[in-house]
Amino acid sequence: MVTNAKVSVDDLKKTAEKASASVKAAAASATATTKKVAAEVKKDAAEVKKTATTAKATATKKATAAKKTATKTVKKASAKAAKKVAESIVIEFQGRQFTQEECMKKAKAAFKKQYKGQTLTEINIYIKPEDGKIYFVANKDCVGSADL
Repeated sequence: MVTNAKVSVDDLKKTAEKASASVKAAAASATATTKKVAAEVKKDAAEVKKTATTAKATATKKATAAKKTATKTVKKASAKAAKKVAESIVIEFQGRQFTQEECMKKAKAAFKKQYKGQTLTEINIYIKPEDGKIYFVANKDCVGSADL
């Protein structure tokens, strides 16, 4: 019986050695697989980073192009807005004509004559052709008139 026990122990040792070898092989295989997976993950991460960089560059280019287009549009709009419309006002009454510029000049001259030493900051004129007069209110409190 001792012989049988010795054989059984030897069989168990051999089986344990085989199992140990299998475990070592599996561990080595798992390590190799882990390394392969890690390499693939690194490769995928590099591709994602490259794609993100490309996308960022494309977005930057598009944003720059949009900004240039917007700047051109604003410049064109500003150029159109800068062109002033020619304006002219002429008042006709009983065969006489009076322009806005003439009336404004006469009102300013009357202000300077009537209110010596004061600076003109604001003026509103009222033209009354039937009286032949230009009435004005200057600097909110200076009232006067001038002949047409």
